[in-house]
Amino acid sequence: MILGKGAPKICVPVMGRNGEQIAAAAARAYAAGADLIELRADSLSAMPKETEAEAAMRAARENAPGLPLLFTLRTTRDGGAGSDELAAYVGLLRFAAHSGLCEAIDCELSAGDAAFRAIADSAHEAGVCVVGSSHEFGEIGDMARVRTWLMKQEALGADICKAAVMVRTQTEALEAALCMARAGEALSRPMIAIAMGAQGVLTRICGECIGSCLTFATAGEASAPGQMDALQLRGIIESIHSASR
Repeated sequence: MILGKGAPKICVPVMGRNGEQIAAAAARAYAAGADLIELRADSLSAMPKETEAEAAMRAARENAPGLPLLFTLRTTRDGGAGSDELAAYVGLLRFAAHSGLCEAIDCELSAGDAAFRAIADSAHEAGVCVVGSSHEFGEIGDMARVRTWLMKQEALGADICKAAVMVRTQTEALEAALCMARAGEALSRPMIAIAMGAQGVLTRICGECIGSCLTFATAGEASAPGQMDALQLRGIIESIHSASR
């Protein structure tokens, strides 16, 4: 699987409080035809122990055979349930990267430049891809912030750059899509661009039109507002891709 070529890929988040729930969620994602899965480690606890994270990764992989795994601890800084204690965050992501159980890790730009670069360097040593990420669930204000986030992620070592912002009107959704498209043209790395919420659905179905290489969809519980059912989304994305060729 190559991100940034062809139709946007579909990632299904996998969440649960224990290994059994993680396994069931991974099986649903696999059945829904996900291209890759995202293990949301913050669904286990605010800061899972390394043994818990390892067990969860194994459960996810065993029940979604052959699918790449993105390891994410979404902290409260970026709208998740994970602890924002920096040393523990850096340590867990480094552990995941060197576990041999994931193909990519998510690293929040809000962790700070030094932490981001340290995590990225460690992941690259292990041959693991780094998805830089920035999220805004409140008022985004100046949409130009999106370009700043993405460019900084790239400069700090992200292999894929992601921005997700909450929108509340159609106008905001269109402004976000335009700003993200322009930012993507300036990047040398693939981009994930998402406007969250019901009004932002156009960025989830028309990612190819704005240069977004991946979108997130559900096979059960959603991990962010506005996510669509993976099976339904697949048909829409393929139709748009066929029409744009």
